Amino acid sequence: MTLSRQFLPDTTYFITRRTTQREFWLERAPQTTQIFLYCIAVAAQKTGVQLHGACVMSNHWHAVVSDPDMKIAKFYGWVHKYVAKAINCARGRCENLWSSEKTNVIPLESPEDVLDKIAYCLCNPVSAHLIADTRNWKGVWLYRKAHSRTILRPDVYFQTDGTMPEEAELQIWQPQFHGALSREEYENRIAAEVSLREQKIVDEMRSGNLSFMGMDAVLKQSHKDKPKSIEKPRGMNPRFAALDKWLRVSAIKRYKQFVLDYWEALKKWKLGNREVLFPAGTYALRIHLNVNVAPG
Repeated sequence: MTLSRQFLPDTTYFITRRTTQREFWLERAPQTTQIFLYCIAVAAQKTGVQLHGACVMSNHWHAVVSDPDMKIAKFYGWVHKYVAKAINCARGRCENLWSSEKTNVIPLESPEDVLDKIAYCLCNPVSAHLIADTRNWKGVWLYRKAHSRTILRPDVYFQTDGTMPEEAELQIWQPQFHGALSREEYENRIAAEVSLREQKIVDEMRSGNLSFMGMDAVLKQSHKDKPKSIEKPRGMNPRFAALDKWLRVSAIKRYKQFVLDYWEALKKWKLGNREVLFPAGTYALRIHLNVNVAPG
């Protein structure tokens, strides 16, 4: 039985999605980068989702976003749909671009959790032993206000006389969780955390007499390649991210109660009660069947 997802307003999430068979369809090419940036920018404008940080690797991507109006599923659904269509068009393919696994969408419970996931996201090129300094990553790597910019519509897939805008404004937001900090203080804190993590990985590589692949070698990879390592079987995907144990326990308890209330309401709805109130955060049934949902 698949448990229902709960999407509440004004929630910050950590998003992850990988490509099919871990293949490098998101390889570091200017066209791929433009496609991704354009799709993120348009999806954010359509849904009001606020982007705080993102990194696109060769076979997966991460983002940290805030969702004021419970439109997170529309946001990542739109990004994944049109990134796949545009890249497939550019590569002359028609197969699935993304893995059949569901998009991993994890609510972040505290300011520390938001900081932790943004830093984790940005450190991906180093933790994957590709480069030693994330600032040298050529591709989507975002967290500063200075990364905000106008993205032109890619010249592949999207029609010039279609409904898609000729350009889209990509905006990087400071999380409300860190609203007490100035923009400079916030960005410096992110940069310091990323630097600490990078240095730890670099030291570990040196102690093991290992070397990074290097950006030039990364750029030479074919989109048909995939990691040589064998993927380990996955355990359970976490539903929440909380460094604090008690915040995590509290989040789990709230979700368990949501699930109980959801199934109780669904049982009544199936028996014909169309006035039953589903718990706050009910998403799919609200969108597809217009059920009554308690305010978040």
